[in-house]
Amino acid sequence: MNRSQLVEEIASTTGLTKRQAEEAVDAFVGTIGDQVRSGTKVTIYGFGSFNPTARKARTGRNPRTGQPVKIAASKGIRFSPATGFKADLNSKKAASKKAAPAKKAVPVRAAAKAAAARSTGRATATRAVKAAPAARASKAAATKTSGRKAVAAKAPARPVGRPPKKVAAAVKVAAKRAAPAKAAVKKAVAKKVVAKKAAVKKVVAKKVAPAKAAVKKVAAKAAKATKAAKSTKAPAKSARASKR
Repeated sequence: MNRSQLVEEIASTTGLTKRQAEEAVDAFVGTIGDQVRSGTKVTIYGFGSFNPTARKARTGRNPRTGQPVKIAASKGIRFSPATGFKADLNSKKAASKKAAPAKKAVPVRAAAKAAAARSTGRATATRAVKAAPAARASKAAATKTSGRKAVAAKAPARPVGRPPKKVAAAVKVAAKRAAPAKAAVKKAVAKKVVAKKAAVKKVVAKKVAPAKAAVKKVAAKAAKATKAAKSTKAPAKSARASKR
C-alpha cells in the first residue's frame, strides 16, 4: 500500500474527504518525524513505538575493492511493534493467506460505522428531545400568527391618510409629556438671555458713565465761561454808552 492508497483507505473508513485524510496523514508523519529528529521516542498504545537511533563514525570496507572506507556518524529510526499488535498479526496468519488484504479492514470499518451510527442515533435522539419544546412553541406561535392574520383580514380597511386611534392617542400623550419640558427649556433660555442683556447693560453703563461725566464737566465749564464772557461784555457796553 502506497501513500495515496493509504489516504483513500482512511477516507473510506472514517468518512473524511480525501483532502482531510491527506492532511491527517501528513500531520501524523510530520509530527512523528519532528519528534524523532529531536531525539524523542514516540509510543502509540496498541500499535508500537518509533525509537531514534544513532550510529557512531566507523570504518567499513568497499565490497568491490576491499579498501577501508570511513563511514560518517548517522541517525536512524527503529519501529518496535506493540505486543498486542504482534499477537493480532500472529493469530491471523492463516486467515490473511486465504483472504485478500482489503478484507482485513472490513470488521474495522463495520465497527467504526456501527459506532458512528450509535453516536449519531444518540445525538439525533437528544436533539429530538431538546427540539420538542421548541417545535411546540413554534407551532403555537404559528397558530397565533395565523389567527392574527385572519383577524386582520376580517377587520375593515382604514381610510388612507388617517392614523389609527391608538397612534393618535399616543401622539397626544407624548405631546403632553413633552410640553412641560419645552416650557422649562424656553424659560431657561429666556432667563439666560435676560441675564446676558442685564450684564451687557451694566458693562455698557460702566463704560459710558465716565464719558458722560466728562462731557458734563466740559459742558459746565463751557457754561461758566460763557457766563463770564457775558458779564465782562455788559460793563464794556454800558461804558461806551455813557461816553457817547
